Amino acid sequence: MFISKISIKNFRSIKDLEIEPNNLCALVGANSSGKTNILKAIDLVLGEGWTTKAKVARELFNDENKEIVIELFFKESLIVNYTNYRGNQTDNVNSIRLVMKLKPSLEAKITFNNGNTFYGQEAFKQKYSFIYIPAIRNLKDELRVSEWTMLGKMMKTIHNNYIDHKGGVEELKNEFANKIQEAKLFLEDDFNDNTTFKKFIDSFVKNCGKNSLGLANSFQPKLNIYNLNWFYKTLQIQVAEDGLDKIFDAEQIGSGMQNLIMIAIFQTYAELNGGNVIFGIEEPEIYLYPNAQRALYDSFIELSTTSQIFYTTHNQNFVDGYRAYDVQMINKPNELGTKSTIKNKILNEVTAEKQKFRIYTQFNTERNELFFAKKIMLVEGSSDKIMWSTIINDKWNINLNNQGISIIECGGKNGVVYFAGVCQLLGLSNYFAVWDKDEVSEDKYGTLKICQDTNIGLEINPNLDRFIESKFLNIKIGEKHKAEDLYNWAKNIEVENILIEFTTVKKFLMNTQSNETLPKVEIPQIEVPEKNIQMPF
Repeated sequence: MFISKISIKNFRSIKDLEIEPNNLCALVGANSSGKTNILKAIDLVLGEGWTTKAKVARELFNDENKEIVIELFFKESLIVNYTNYRGNQTDNVNSIRLVMKLKPSLEAKITFNNGNTFYGQEAFKQKYSFIYIPAIRNLKDELRVSEWTMLGKMMKTIHNNYIDHKGGVEELKNEFANKIQEAKLFLEDDFNDNTTFKKFIDSFVKNCGKNSLGLANSFQPKLNIYNLNWFYKTLQIQVAEDGLDKIFDAEQIGSGMQNLIMIAIFQTYAELNGGNVIFGIEEPEIYLYPNAQRALYDSFIELSTTSQIFYTTHNQNFVDGYRAYDVQMINKPNELGTKSTIKNKILNEVTAEKQKFRIYTQFNTERNELFFAKKIMLVEGSSDKIMWSTIINDKWNINLNNQGISIIECGGKNGVVYFAGVCQLLGLSNYFAVWDKDEVSEDKYGTLKICQDTNIGLEINPNLDRFIESKFLNIKIGEKHKAEDLYNWAKNIEVENILIEFTTVKKFLMNTQSNETLPKVEIPQIEVPEKNIQMPF
């Protein structure tokens, strides 16, 4: 069960959005850009129960005068077998569409395969599902053994398997009742004059009898420590910590441990139900330390071979330059609603595999910030980064953190070419590149020329050190103390004396336009034989 395309219209912050996700789909973007709304849209179609008129609310509509349309397309037909008045039926489901209306009257209608009436809804839900884990984790809710929780679904499958193994429900109940009788007698022993379970049973049964007087049929309750109809409902998860003799109920431990337990339930469910479930997880990094974050991301990659996982994240440990094709960059341009940046189609698994080792040598956790930043500044080295950070923060009064600006040192001019190319492949135009003219680079696709032609690049002649020295004769920047010398120059320079050539950087940083409305930077959609594919940078 894998979604190949998501189409959402008029839902919350989304006016019109289409996404073609991979089996692992990272939704990244600023707060309030609409990432969660994508997960909620999927949940309305595939989540607990079917969306009915009772779920229609004004706050779901971007425009109350228009209908909400959410349609999910699947990579392969989902086979649904069910029985109705016409006998045994089979539907091959290629897509499911939900339409909701406020006007002229409330409406919520589910159809499949381009508008056909869907009679196998309940059978579909029993076989296929969407599990949504919100950012606010509630382990207590997830530990409920109901038909909708992950734990409940697994326990029901186990229980049904046990029934089949024992030959029926009554056979299972009778055998289990005999096996549990000794424990039942132990727990129901009226061992002293204080309140015991036996006294509770006797009193409760007596009062139910009184209350049933006058009814057509009297009733007598049965109280069992274990549920004989579905004994897995009594499952309790407990935790024993190293070095402690005490055992704690899962609901009594800290938020971090509770999150780990919930993630473990998710991982177990995915392993046991691969192919029939899609997951949506908000901010999986919550409460996890860095090593655990990286381990969980590795687990996501492994599980995505059999299950589809959508997740929102603000954490560099949950993206990978090698798997940039998994990332959906979400933004919300003014008046346009939530959008996903359109990546160049050459960014795929084939090209990534060919460039694997180069990607590994270029990307690191710090450079992964380009997936999250509102604006990106690419510079050659650490000394350049120190100088630019000082000018931007101290002289131009632009707070890098508040404005969501990341300055990424790229390890030289070739690195600037590389990451400018990455930005272009990702469909971004919210970046600015700075490089030295005198350093030789491999730029066979003219990446830096594209930057200059679209005013998102600055070439410094011959290099940053010599350029500053040529403008300020009393300044000497030595190779040994380059970072310190550049920092001191930036710290002491008067604002009015900052080089006019640097104003293009300031204009870019102070431009409040969104990524969607900035000048588009595109590279050709290169079509070459698969064996010859090269990353265009």
